[in-house]
Amino acid sequence: MKILAVDDDPDFLALFESTLTRLGYANVTFVTSGAEALELLSNTQVPFDCFILDIQMPEMNGIELCEEIRAIPEYEETPIVMNTILADRAHIDQAFAAGATDYLTKPIDEIEINTRLGVLHTLVRERLRTQHAINHGGADVFATPSYRFADQIPMRRVAGTIEYLALENYLKTLGVFRALSTKAVGFHVLNGQQLFDEAGPSIFSEVMIDVATCISDCLKTSSRMISYAGKGDFVCLLSRVEALDAFELGDTLRISIAEFGHIYDELNIHLPMVSVGPAVGCKALHMAAPTRILDEAILNARSAARHFTGFSHSMDR
Repeated sequence: MKILAVDDDPDFLALFESTLTRLGYANVTFVTSGAEALELLSNTQVPFDCFILDIQMPEMNGIELCEEIRAIPEYEETPIVMNTILADRAHIDQAFAAGATDYLTKPIDEIEINTRLGVLHTLVRERLRTQHAINHGGADVFATPSYRFADQIPMRRVAGTIEYLALENYLKTLGVFRALSTKAVGFHVLNGQQLFDEAGPSIFSEVMIDVATCISDCLKTSSRMISYAGKGDFVCLLSRVEALDAFELGDTLRISIAEFGHIYDELNIHLPMVSVGPAVGCKALHMAAPTRILDEAILNARSAARHFTGFSHSMDR
């Protein structure tokens, strides 16, 4: 895995290089500023597979650099890890909103960074295999990936969305006590499998992006974090104090989705039917695994599907 690490402290970079080498990550480039990083990206022939960024840097901080990297089409989905001494909620929120995949705090915990990079390494290998299959299948290099129904389709172009892995890492970074101010709301596309089968992977991914857009528009809050979990399931994190009526939101969402009706008629596919579950707040029972609220929110949305005659079978998929 080809890594670019950016930190303005040369002493830390020396220590970090030693740590990564011991962990088996030898293909790492180290630079000391955002400007140097961006110049390197514009000139490199082989793209980087992962970025590790400090936040506190002069001229361009790590969050600003993260946004600049995400603006480069080639790096829209590349893992970005923030590695910083800053552990407050404001910086965590800003980093994930800017496109961070994970967030680690200094000093270096060798076991933790090895675990987190291991997950990202597996993700990078899977994406490379997908790209290899596209290229050797005769498709254009920039063709849309052929997603499976269970895949977590990226939706970065929709306001407020982040990858599902990043959403999980966000909750892990917050910890259960800070996560107590957060609640999760699930959404389930009841006829998701039918849409996938009749429209195919490429159009299905666009339909799910349409659903994400409608969810984002209906929530009308800047603090939302929306993610697609695969299998027609979405989950959103909101402030716990924000009022939300699942039935009212479901009705509003279905009206919004209906506006795409003429487009779907031309494509000869059905409109997505979406159920919304009651919100799930983080509690003491989530102490060991705050990400469980995401699973519970999705299950709530699938349970709400019982209100739609003929679609209760979708909960078992």
